[in-house]
Amino acid sequence: MGLFGKKKKKNQVREEAYRWLTVDEALALSKGESVVNEDMIIRLTDEILDQKKNTDRLRDETKQEYESILKHLSDMQRLDNLSDHEKREIMDTARTITNLENQRTAFLEGERKISGERYHAMDLYADEIPEQLRAMEERERYIMLVSNDLRQLEGERGSIKYERELAENKRKFLTKFSYFAIVAVITVFILFFVLAEYTGKNLTICFLITGALACIYAAYYMVAMKKCSMVMRKCDLMLNRAVGLINKVKIKYVNTQNALDYSYEKYKCNSHQELAYIWAQYVKEKEEEQRFKKSSQLLKSYHEMLVELLERNGFDLPDAWTHQAETLLDRRALSELRDLLESRRRKLKAQLEHTLKQHDNAVAELEGLCTKYPRYERLIRRIIEASIE
Repeated sequence: MGLFGKKKKKNQVREEAYRWLTVDEALALSKGESVVNEDMIIRLTDEILDQKKNTDRLRDETKQEYESILKHLSDMQRLDNLSDHEKREIMDTARTITNLENQRTAFLEGERKISGERYHAMDLYADEIPEQLRAMEERERYIMLVSNDLRQLEGERGSIKYERELAENKRKFLTKFSYFAIVAVITVFILFFVLAEYTGKNLTICFLITGALACIYAAYYMVAMKKCSMVMRKCDLMLNRAVGLINKVKIKYVNTQNALDYSYEKYKCNSHQELAYIWAQYVKEKEEEQRFKKSSQLLKSYHEMLVELLERNGFDLPDAWTHQAETLLDRRALSELRDLLESRRRKLKAQLEHTLKQHDNAVAELEGLCTKYPRYERLIRRIIEASIE
């Protein structure tokens, strides 16, 4: 019996052992020189064992995949042999799984309604935004109304100023005209007096008429000046009231505008309409997210249901079919999958036979070393045993 339970012919074993010599070692042997030493034996043995280890690893992986494909094919045969009732249960569950997976895919691949940054901002202030929307709308309406009121008050202040200026200008005009009238009356009186002295005529009527005119003007002047003063006082009162109202409204206007600016900055928007739109998109996104979570939970439960149905019917790989639920519903897809698995099975079978042959070759090469160098057989066996452990 050989090292791994196999035997080879002596000449074949010797030839396989020579494969692991270096060029210098082969040349030395061809000249009859002895280059064999313990280091060379250890190197040759390790190289063959490494090749054998890699071959065994590849064989195990291939065998595992080969067995998985066999189980898959066996499950497909079991599916074909199921009764209509059993098959209907499996198909209904697979159909539900497919629909839920399509919903999840549509959500994951769909275009987001708002950016991630805005979504997180809305999520952070979700409890306060509905109330803030109403508050922002009221503030914006107040700003609009106050802006109109301020324009009206500014217009009223301008008209009051204009009315006061007219009254003040009239007073100035009357005062200047009065100086002129006084000078004119005195001049007329002097003129009449001189004429009366030189001509000897009685000009009493002229003096009386001039005096009467002066009295009438004086009366008009008093009334007009009093009226202008009253208008000016009235305008001053109205101006003070208008300025007070403007200042009061402006203070509230500024405070309201500051509150709005803070809200705009906080919620990353320019108006309550924009925030309302963003909030509506967030609500839709949140609802879709909730549906996604719900479908994920349902998908998990239906996966478990499908696994239970397949296990009950003796399937070898029930978990694998949860990821191929759509294939279960399509006979054409099942047929294509069966053909693909059959093709893969044949290739894996050929690969298994090849790796088994490589394994046998490695064993033969180790046998060849022991045969070629009996003096180091115990060393070779110890290295092999150590690699097995």
